[in-house]
Amino acid sequence: MKSFIKSIALLLIGALGAGGLLLGYSLIVKTIDSDPLSFVEIEPGDAVISHISGEVYLIREEKMIVPKPGDAVRQGDIIKVVDDSWCQVHFVGKATMSLRSNTLVEIQRLLTNSRDIDVRTELLTGSMLYKVDRLNATDNLEVRAQERIYRVEGTEFYIESHAGAGSRVAVREGTVAVLRSTAGGEEEVLSQVAQGESLDLEGWEPGAAVPEKGSLNTLDREIFKKESLEVWEEQAELVYLEITTLPEGVQLYQNGRLNRSGRLSGLFDAEVPLTLLARKRGYEDLNLKVIPGELESSKIVLRLEALGLEESLKEEAGNEPEESLEEMKERYDREMEALSEDFSEQIRVSSTRLDELENLSSGLQSEIGRLSGDNSSLSTEKAELEKQLAESLEEQRKLRELLLQIQELSADQ
Repeated sequence: MKSFIKSIALLLIGALGAGGLLLGYSLIVKTIDSDPLSFVEIEPGDAVISHISGEVYLIREEKMIVPKPGDAVRQGDIIKVVDDSWCQVHFVGKATMSLRSNTLVEIQRLLTNSRDIDVRTELLTGSMLYKVDRLNATDNLEVRAQERIYRVEGTEFYIESHAGAGSRVAVREGTVAVLRSTAGGEEEVLSQVAQGESLDLEGWEPGAAVPEKGSLNTLDREIFKKESLEVWEEQAELVYLEITTLPEGVQLYQNGRLNRSGRLSGLFDAEVPLTLLARKRGYEDLNLKVIPGELESSKIVLRLEALGLEESLKEEAGNEPEESLEEMKERYDREMEALSEDFSEQIRVSSTRLDELENLSSGLQSEIGRLSGDNSSLSTEKAELEKQLAESLEEQRKLRELLLQIQELSADQ
């Protein structure tokens, strides 16, 4: 125990030395006066990137662009979200799309105006959340993932594209129709996934029975709770904010959602309170609640103050476990379920491979038997030919002797 405390103390002393410059700051929240608060006008029907945390890229006409909140999304754009990052896209007054870590999405079709929308996105890899509100009878919103079509009518749902083949949908509210395109170009309804249900199509092939629907699992409920979305009202007054944290490695929570990069930029409703929590071990937590429209600057830096050695040791000793026993059990069950599924898949693949090898071995044995039979037949035929050849040679010898005798008789006469 003493060695553990000593190690912690040495680490904290190093951290205090590295963060010495921060100790002189009395202003924990610092706004940049040269960047006054800017209000952003978004018209009904606009499709814009609304929030970015971490690294997000926009691929447009074979060019890589680093977007910022407020930038418009166009038909044909590909949005790339890297590890520990996320991005939101708003179709103003209609829907919100949230792209999670390690996700690639293509905007295949984008026709929007103040009344109607026709949007088709393809989830190439990764996972996303969608929240749709107030769709008209003429509106159309589809998500394509691994050759499956998900069509919605006012709902909140989550889709993930499996790395191998297939996709999965989980529905929190409303209903999602799951379709596939037939060879004739028509669309066939595979299933209707309702509120509280999920459907996993990993490995499903046309012609086979559609898998049974399940209920939302613990991970689904956790995602919907921590990454809940809102659809902007058409009259919402929006402001642009850039939020960064110091020192490096700070975890930033925005209304309870974790931003691992410690950075967040986005468009926020000017009147809706924004709750921020910045946290890093060895530093004092910073809790902040602001009204975006009342700030003086669009850039905010959250600076954490390093704890003293005594406070750090008290904090370390008094830290509660990051997970409760119930949460640890749920995580263990999820991991064991995933491990069991992985083992089952490996067993299935190995069994299939073994069957293939056995069939191949059986075929080779049959071929060897056939060739052995052919070889035996050829040996018999060879022996018969050799016998016939010997007999022919003997007949030729006898004929030669007979001709000689005839010649001798002719000479004597």
